[in-house]
Amino acid sequence: MRRLRTYVALGLTATALSAAACGPKAVRGEQVEGLDDEAMSTGLDKYDLQKMLHENMEELQASAVVKRWESEDMPKLAVIPLRNETSEHIDSALEALSSKIETTLFKAGHVTVINLAAQPALMDQVRQAQGDAFNPAQATQWGRQLSAQYIITGRVYSTDERQKKERRVQYFMFLQVLEVETSAILFQNETSVTKAII
Repeated sequence: MRRLRTYVALGLTATALSAAACGPKAVRGEQVEGLDDEAMSTGLDKYDLQKMLHENMEELQASAVVKRWESEDMPKLAVIPLRNETSEHIDSALEALSSKIETTLFKAGHVTVINLAAQPALMDQVRQAQGDAFNPAQATQWGRQLSAQYIITGRVYSTDERQKKERRVQYFMFLQVLEVETSAILFQNETSVTKAII
């Protein structure tokens, strides 16, 4: 009887170990084709943020403000990090997107990009203000402190709907170019993505 119990216990342990070996495993994006394409939740992911930014930047590159920059002698521009007005924890992702905006504009060669991250005191002000309501006037004030002629700023916000077991979240990325001297809006665009559990 004792041997039988031992064999049963060993059998159950072996079954549990083999089941654990077949469980989830870590993979890299290159190992699984289309890994980043599927949504895992209704939250924002890298794919969503890059899609919205890409659409906004395409609109910006085709806009009148870029033609204006081309006629000027490399005007100075600063990128203020996009404000997170969602319930998602994406602040670090939005800071990375701000760097992507800087890189895109630097490569395009229309403007002289001023690196806000190199201005620690001003960056502290920006971080403290991230909890305030979206305020373009405050962004132009920061632009003056940087001696920038133009700034790019914006925000990401969402609407969330639920019905029974279904959920739909619509995310919007709003991008704006402001002339620092006048606070005039020279470019404004909004893109969106929708995520759902159905």
